[in-house]
Amino acid sequence: MYVLLLLFGLFLGWSAWRSLETWEKRVLIGFSIFFVLVSLSLVNTQDFVSGMKKVERYIHFLLFVPMYLLLKKYQVETGKVFLFGLMIAAVVMFGQAFYQTSVLGWARAVGAYNSLILGDVSMLVVVIVICAFLTVFQNWWHYLLGTLAVGMALSASVMSGSRGAWILLPVAIVWFLWIKRKSLGVIPLISIIIVGSLLVWGALSLDQVNNRINTAVLQYKDYSEDPVKTSPVGARLEMWRDSIAILKANPLFGTGIGDFKNDRLQLFKDGYSRLSINFGHAHNIYFDVLATAGLVGFIGLLVFMQIIPFQMFYSFWIKESDSWIKFYALSGMTTIIAFAVFGLTEGWLARNMFVRTYLMSILVFMSSIAIVKIKKQSDVSC
Repeated sequence: MYVLLLLFGLFLGWSAWRSLETWEKRVLIGFSIFFVLVSLSLVNTQDFVSGMKKVERYIHFLLFVPMYLLLKKYQVETGKVFLFGLMIAAVVMFGQAFYQTSVLGWARAVGAYNSLILGDVSMLVVVIVICAFLTVFQNWWHYLLGTLAVGMALSASVMSGSRGAWILLPVAIVWFLWIKRKSLGVIPLISIIIVGSLLVWGALSLDQVNNRINTAVLQYKDYSEDPVKTSPVGARLEMWRDSIAILKANPLFGTGIGDFKNDRLQLFKDGYSRLSINFGHAHNIYFDVLATAGLVGFIGLLVFMQIIPFQMFYSFWIKESDSWIKFYALSGMTTIIAFAVFGLTEGWLARNMFVRTYLMSILVFMSSIAIVKIKKQSDVSC
């Protein structure tokens, strides 16, 4: 699907640029600028082969433009189909996770690709379906199907053992309470707090979650007492420490995308780093961009990848009354928040699958807003 959208967009979409509104151009140009700012770090890259492989991840932000233009030109509202697809995906991911953990006996479900991606994407499904609960669901069967999807996706995330995904759950509950603070009555507000608290408490009560949390706490204690001890938590903390050291040596453009692995190895040889295991990224998008693309790339990440798209969605959330535009706006903001949280413990910008998931979600919600607005204007003129 991604490749088809891209190919047709490259050949057929460009004529739609003239019809774009200012808010659309701002986001599209912003994604392109983000790609350029990160690519500037190539001037410092020594491992150019690895650097070009990393550029492949970031070029998706530039290629977002023709894909968006294609949907805008042919006025394809993909948001409703996307929501239906997410609920089907919840069933599929639950089936995969249950089979892998209960039938095959694996300690953690990996889904079709990776346990971290399974955990994060299934939690993304949870929060987007909740967005539908708050905006477009109307009939009892909407709520029934949505509840089943949330339960299955949440279970899949738990079975994946992805700790970073669980961080999103309390963050999302606080976010939904804040964004709906003016329109929620006392009873719905109390209901959300109770249900959210039960979800968090229920997750924490599960052995799989408890074991992962206890392991993380133990690994942190071990790292505090002896940083030389290798563990997933200790390795992340050490890589983040090394990222700051790399940034200090190359503050403006960073050391160059593709050089993180070699620079970390050099820090270990020089006796600064205590982590002998090599990783290609810092397992945190913020530290990774700081180290490889410097302050220029970091500002680009915050401003053009997160803040500008978030402000765009928020403006539609505030000024529009159409329930589907509300859903697309809330889902867009929630997607940005979700990936901002995932990025705290996982370097998803280094994974093609993750980057595509992020951009496809933004593509669906942003283009659907534009198309619903066009249809509404057409109805008014008729």
